[in-house]
Amino acid sequence: MTVKKSSMPLAHLILISVAYLGYVSAQAPIKGAEPQVSADALPRTAPVDVKDVLNTFQVKPGFHLEVAAAEPLVVDPIAMCFDENGRMFVIEMRDYSERRDEKLGRIRLLEDTDGDGAYDKSTIFAEGLPWPTALFWYDGGLFVGCTPDILYLKDTDGDGKADERKVVYTGFASGMAKLNVQGLLNNLTWGLDNRIHGATGLNGGRITSPHFSGKTVELRGKDFSFDPRNLADFGPETGGGQHGLSFDNKGRKFICHNSDHIRLVMYDDRYGSRNPFYTMPAPVASIAVDGPAAEVYRISPDEPWRVLRTKWRVSGQVSGPIEGGGRASGYFTSAAGITIYRGDAFPSEYLGDAFIADVGSNLIHRKKVRPDGVGFKAERAAGEENVEFIASRDLWFRPVQFANAPDGTLYVADMYREVIEHPWSIPESIKKHLDLNSGNDRGRIYRIAPNGFKPRKAPQLGQASAKELAGLLSHANGWHRDTASRLIYQRQTKEITPELEQIARHGKSSLGRLHALYALDGLAALETKLLGIALRDQDSAVREHAIKLCEKTFAKWNAKQQEELWSNLSRLTGDSAPRVRFQLALTAGELNRPNKISVLARLLRNDAEDNWIQAAVLNSLSTVAAEMLTQLASDSSLMGSRSGQKVLGQLAFQVGAANRKDELSQVSAFLKRDMQPGCVFLVARSLADGLQRSKATLDSILDPKPIFSKAKKLASDPATEETTRVEAVQLLGYMPFMEAEPKILPLISVQQPQAVQLAAVQSLRKFSDAAVGRDLMTQWASLTPRVRNDVMAALLERPERVLALLDALAKGQVSKNELSSTQVQFLRAHKNNEVREKASLFLGPAAKPGRQAVVDEFHPALNLNGDPQRGKAIYEQRCASCHRAGTLGFAVGPDLVTVKTTGKEKLLINILDPNREVPANYLTYLLETKGGESFLGILARETGNSVILRQAFGKEETIARASISSMKNQDVSLMPEGLETGLELQGMADLLEFIEKL
Repeated sequence: MTVKKSSMPLAHLILISVAYLGYVSAQAPIKGAEPQVSADALPRTAPVDVKDVLNTFQVKPGFHLEVAAAEPLVVDPIAMCFDENGRMFVIEMRDYSERRDEKLGRIRLLEDTDGDGAYDKSTIFAEGLPWPTALFWYDGGLFVGCTPDILYLKDTDGDGKADERKVVYTGFASGMAKLNVQGLLNNLTWGLDNRIHGATGLNGGRITSPHFSGKTVELRGKDFSFDPRNLADFGPETGGGQHGLSFDNKGRKFICHNSDHIRLVMYDDRYGSRNPFYTMPAPVASIAVDGPAAEVYRISPDEPWRVLRTKWRVSGQVSGPIEGGGRASGYFTSAAGITIYRGDAFPSEYLGDAFIADVGSNLIHRKKVRPDGVGFKAERAAGEENVEFIASRDLWFRPVQFANAPDGTLYVADMYREVIEHPWSIPESIKKHLDLNSGNDRGRIYRIAPNGFKPRKAPQLGQASAKELAGLLSHANGWHRDTASRLIYQRQTKEITPELEQIARHGKSSLGRLHALYALDGLAALETKLLGIALRDQDSAVREHAIKLCEKTFAKWNAKQQEELWSNLSRLTGDSAPRVRFQLALTAGELNRPNKISVLARLLRNDAEDNWIQAAVLNSLSTVAAEMLTQLASDSSLMGSRSGQKVLGQLAFQVGAANRKDELSQVSAFLKRDMQPGCVFLVARSLADGLQRSKATLDSILDPKPIFSKAKKLASDPATEETTRVEAVQLLGYMPFMEAEPKILPLISVQQPQAVQLAAVQSLRKFSDAAVGRDLMTQWASLTPRVRNDVMAALLERPERVLALLDALAKGQVSKNELSSTQVQFLRAHKNNEVREKASLFLGPAAKPGRQAVVDEFHPALNLNGDPQRGKAIYEQRCASCHRAGTLGFAVGPDLVTVKTTGKEKLLINILDPNREVPANYLTYLLETKGGESFLGILARETGNSVILRQAFGKEETIARASISSMKNQDVSLMPEGLETGLELQGMADLLEFIEKL
């Protein structure tokens, strides 16, 4: 192998994107005529008759599929729900994918009149709906999601057809020039909290309603819920998935996205923005052990048209993502309908398992969901390592949604379509030979059942007494528990309060006790004594939800009752369950108790190493951060640990950002204590950082000279512990520039430890003085790529530094190859006239779009035998800054383990032509502040008070919203073009082999 010496920075990204069904490429259209094809080259696949279709399936041993309903009784089913008597309502999306204007969507009512498990009666409940996607039965009618509206449809005369139609909410996907049919609101679902929850989908919304006139609810990146008894009570919820939302038996929420098949919601939306001085971690976690776009094992053949489209994409003749390196299978491309199994027909070990459809691959995937600290992890079940729970050889099998059914089984909605692909992603010359409506007269609903299952008589809960409903809260089938809960809330029969209290106190089923608590809450009949008992329940989920219910009801109790509840809550700081302690930390921030600091302090001491609990505690301290810092000062073990010191720094930052005189004096006194120097420097620097946000300075509250003097001494002392030196260097960034510069600049030298170098760059970039750019350039020649990455970010941050960079380019001190294509584009379009002119002069004309010639040049590497060990060295040099590979690297782009199945050809194109396909979550954003700073990075997440950009080496910049002047999507990948510079064919072959062998 020969690897040519390259002047490119090693921090360059390889954002290898994962193609997914319906994704629309962000690249500019390919110029030139689109290739043509004859119909003969695209043979179509015939459907399988329903009487033969079960023979096409490969099913987990011990289970089988049954046809519960099929055409002509139902067509194009995409969502379903049941009323209290087991009747099934089904959405028929006959207008998918391009016939929305014709309003072909319908709601079918299906009934099993003879109890044999097969539906035999079908009635059109409602029609004339444009792209309906969600439904839920409540109080004799249906809530129906039909973008931009949620409707309420009701049959008032008993003929099985809705004669009443009302718009209850509107504004979903508002502002969208064109609706994405695969990103509409979906999955209306009953929650433990007596609310109907829904997924907003990809299109977002600004929701208004006749029930809350004058108010608009913003749902960008959020899901939603509403109270069906009080429609004015509508609000955002944590979410942001595409098509799928499910709760498990204990109220944990799971969502999915096309290429991220299982995500867990970690905390409620209401907590996220309550502390303006602290930014919580992302509220949704991807939990699949095998990665978001994990491998799947399809048994159906590739569609001829898809193979041809892939060939055209590989050759650059048309735009778009390339499936599986020329294969249309191998990994999640169209995950949908995530559902946690909650029934009582399957063996008990299946309870809590997640079922996810991959629509494009004609299969149903299963994951075991297991606790992992505060969160969960999801992994393939034993025996399913290389096979799916259900897969079909029939290309028309399109599972899009599931339902936990009244009979305890799991139902599958099979849209049964010849083509399910998003129409925007199919070239016109192919599309004209396809029939995108083929199958809109077909559709199946299957029952997944264990062998030996016998049909059950449809329940008649509509006739159940209130006392009978209370008893059903302990039923083994989740559908019965949910339906009983809904009916209790709907009817508001308070006479059953004693029965509910008895269940909550002494019920044998922990799930019954849990549902009884929420049923009492829904009847406004939940008493403090019962909550106190629930807080001591043997089941951790009951304790966790009891904490939530205390928070919800606390304000209505008298002082004695509040003190009793708080006493019970306080005892849970040492609870054995991490999720209980996590919820306690969140809830404590909602309760105004004089001694809550001691409770939160105990949680911090007990869980100093748990990032989630630590974050929850810090988020609960918006008004008492200084008091907490003072309390922790007496804890020598916490003060002496690195994690404990970081907590102290976070507290100091909050105090500085709040800028309240009484709190500042407490921190000032804290800094005068006899502590380890590193701890003093960290707290002082964090305080200064917070004060800077509030437009104040450290010297306005204390005399920092003694601390600065010690920091100057230890920052340069090679005998001092490295972590202490780093804290000292970072503190120097808050000294006057003329005093700090002589101390900081030498610390960027290559002779210093890398951590000290990076801290010095970070400190120097805090100054707005024009000399900073020149100072950084004096060190450039000797810097390692890791340090150059941070120096480059600092140079690009301010116009005066950019000019220093451009002058260095003109003198040949810096090579043009040191700049990524994204950075070059930023400079050419800079808002500063002088920067734009010099960029044009020194960087030359803009490169012509398209990199197919480079792809063609390296295409022969696909035919060479690669060496994964040599490829590892190339990965570490060029890729590790932004991609994890097992335990190596940084998580900025996708984990390479999760994309290896896409094939070498796709990997090659994404490496060499990164802007050919750019999923939205890997687009570069340019964020500019009111102070004149510029930041480039991937939009990692947003909170109510901050925007977080992620950059190479996993570095994150958190920018307060109040300081932002503009934020723009650059429509390009953060990954640069030109990664091939200095790399020969064999080196590329080695890199591809390393990735594929991961």
